[in-house]
Amino acid sequence: MRLRALRDACLGGFLYGALLYGAVLSLVHIVHNHLGSARDALIAYAGFLVLYGLWSAAFFVLASLAAIPFSRPETQGRRGLWLGLLAFNLFFWEVFFLYGLTYDQAPLHPTGRWGMAGVLALLAIPIALGVVLGSWLLFRFFAALRRDGLGLAAIALFILGIAVHAAAPLYAGGEPAVKPKGGAPAISVSDTGLKVIFVGFDGADWRVARPMMARGELPTFSRIVREGTTGPLESIHDSNSAVIWASIYTGMTPERHGVLDFYRIAFPGMASKGLYPVHRTYFKELSDLVAPLGLASQIPVDRFSLSAPPFWEIADRAGLSTGVVDGYFYSFPAPRPSKPESWFLSYGLDEMAERPSPQVPLFVQPPALFREMRPFLKSGDFNWQSAALLKLLAERPHPKFVNFYTHQPDSDQHWFWKWYQPELFFGVKAKDVAAKGGIIPGIYRGFDGFLARLLAEAGPDTVVIIASDHGHSPTIVHSLYTQHRHGPPGILLMRGGPVKRGLAVQDASIYDLYPTVLYLLGLPVPQDAAGKVLTGALDPGFVRLHPVRTVPTYRDLGLSPNLPGASRDGSMNREEIEKLKALGYIGM
Repeated sequence: MRLRALRDACLGGFLYGALLYGAVLSLVHIVHNHLGSARDALIAYAGFLVLYGLWSAAFFVLASLAAIPFSRPETQGRRGLWLGLLAFNLFFWEVFFLYGLTYDQAPLHPTGRWGMAGVLALLAIPIALGVVLGSWLLFRFFAALRRDGLGLAAIALFILGIAVHAAAPLYAGGEPAVKPKGGAPAISVSDTGLKVIFVGFDGADWRVARPMMARGELPTFSRIVREGTTGPLESIHDSNSAVIWASIYTGMTPERHGVLDFYRIAFPGMASKGLYPVHRTYFKELSDLVAPLGLASQIPVDRFSLSAPPFWEIADRAGLSTGVVDGYFYSFPAPRPSKPESWFLSYGLDEMAERPSPQVPLFVQPPALFREMRPFLKSGDFNWQSAALLKLLAERPHPKFVNFYTHQPDSDQHWFWKWYQPELFFGVKAKDVAAKGGIIPGIYRGFDGFLARLLAEAGPDTVVIIASDHGHSPTIVHSLYTQHRHGPPGILLMRGGPVKRGLAVQDASIYDLYPTVLYLLGLPVPQDAAGKVLTGALDPGFVRLHPVRTVPTYRDLGLSPNLPGASRDGSMNREEIEKLKALGYIGM
């Protein structure tokens, strides 16, 4: 009797998870990714059926085992199925709604740990009641069907899923990849007399910077506020850093630039590059479990993932000198700059200290520059990046456009906010606050010192733009201590050249950075860009002298001919995925 109950629980759980969760979520991913191949859609359908079916079966079997000691032999199977159905649904939806809920998002505006815990409890109760009711109705419906009726229903759902998935690409398939029209069109340059340095501080937040400025701890930030234009920077909701920086660098919405997450997931046999996981569907976690078995592969994004060129490529192709010290995923692999005075240090260069020399050109251009950079590479993310940039600016002619990026604030705020605001978290020890509470303020002091040296290098004709992709908000139910999927605003600081002094703006968006950078460099702004030039932050006389020029698009430029023909190999992909795991972006 027990073996029969366990068998029924395993089979019932598999069919429930596969046909009622796997099939639906597979279709969601096909639509989300605009998958254009019926073959790949059916492979995805099969993969989702297996992943969610096995996951659900595990819940059902464990629930059935737990029910056996408390059930009569004749009710073991029925009770095990009921508990499995309830347990699986309860876990799925409670985590779906509550995992990572931040203090910013929580209703009733809790101000401390107990208030937040109370809000979570209040939210968990109606979710649980809804799940119990829905599970009971489903269980009653399934119980009303005979065994052969359940089998026929399962077969019908499976066949219906095949038909829907085979047809889905007809309406879900996206626009075809843009190909360059013959030779690359020439990009006209109107000399504005300006240089631009764009500084990206991933995750930097005014809620950390402003109190420190008030205490006099960030003199350079305060100086820029007095001498330039500053304000919050509207971000993208329900998104992450990989998507937002792709939008910052290309000026496109995610649907247009093509990056929807940190990486794609591909099942064996798929001809496409795979599927970007949809947030909170557990696809990341389930695929990660089977990836070591070869049943799914994870492919991190890079420059080849973008369907539009980042602004440093546009500047380079327009004949402007450029300097890049990291541009997140999209600066890998390193292109060979067109101008001899240009240079390029790609994302991941710090890992090159131990790599074989044949890989150096993928990370450094010109490759001979690697020897000068190597002493910095073991000093940590922001340290090597800032040291490299300051050395290059001090010893070489300043390029017309410089891009700098560091991930340091984002990662450290995720991991150390618990000790920065200990009153918001449980289980905080005083000795840990003493040891770790100063890490986040220390990061900002380091940025402030870096900016002071950077401003000293920049001449009066250089516009320095400092931006972050989003802010942070604390959370007590997550593997990380902050989250930002709800799009808390980032920071914006501009100084130099025609930038207005002492101006506070409130309507700037991350989409405005790209057209503003191009405009200041004297380059035409594409009409299909999602944002606007921040002309309100500039001297009106400058704007009259240099009206905004436009072109239809830069998407038809295609890939730069100076890019290497190959991207990461399999081992490098695995290393990048392990880095994402270490940062908490894969796994619960």
